[in-house]
Amino acid sequence: MKVLFAGGKGLLGTNIIPLFKKRFDVAGFDIDEWDITDRKAGEAIIAGERPDALINCAAVTDVDGCEDKRELAEKINSHGAAIIADICSKYRVKLVHISTDYVFDGTKGLPYTEEDTPNPISFYGKTKLWGEEQVLAKAPSSLIIRSQWLYGEGGRHFISKVIEIARERGSIEVVNDQKGSPTYAKDIAEPLSILIEKGESGIYHICNDGSCTWYELAQEVFMTLGMDIQVTAVSSQALNRKAARPACSVFDTKKVRNTTGIAMRSWQEALREYLESSRPV
Repeated sequence: MKVLFAGGKGLLGTNIIPLFKKRFDVAGFDIDEWDITDRKAGEAIIAGERPDALINCAAVTDVDGCEDKRELAEKINSHGAAIIADICSKYRVKLVHISTDYVFDGTKGLPYTEEDTPNPISFYGKTKLWGEEQVLAKAPSSLIIRSQWLYGEGGRHFISKVIEIARERGSIEVVNDQKGSPTYAKDIAEPLSILIEKGESGIYHICNDGSCTWYELAQEVFMTLGMDIQVTAVSSQALNRKAARPACSVFDTKKVRNTTGIAMRSWQEALREYLESSRPV
């Protein structure tokens, strides 16, 4: 089976492509080779590569930046997804579209299932939801994979940022009123591989097991690394960010477990492996 990646040099692609190569024939493209909003280029690549499946990791993910660059965010996250879905439908390629917990408002108070109604509270979340809707409308047999709080080798993310700040200042302020599931990007590879091989479609939530706040995650990072850092809990309001974030966007992952037979490991176990193997920053 041949699997094509769009946005392959991003955080998710960097972490799962090496694992996919053990299982599939893989080709990866990034923005310098393929702008997903360019229909002509997309058709040429897909017609030339003839993949069985395409994983769309391309996205504008700067949540606050999307509030300022709305046209760009919508162009990539929504219109780009629609173009890829159109092409995949035309060439009968299985589309896997990567989405986010930010399609939810975070007010449910319980883990979100795939059947829960989205209600994004940031422009980023809105563009990702529009992308999901476009994909399912134009290529109904597609897979939508929602994940959250991703980290891993390659690129910057919350963990690399807090370590960098802490080493510079010796202390850090972290929000303690947003809860989610930190997810080692490479842990998505195995369940996603099985979903593709089984020909599954629809929406699936994939993340590491358990949940915490960003503050609790930072504490766990420094404890694991043996760093003596003063971590101060603050409110989201105190940071005064441009984009609102969901207060609790934890996922229910029963669907992917029942379909693939894989129980995702705890976020603490995954974090320890990442920190011990990569020693970030």
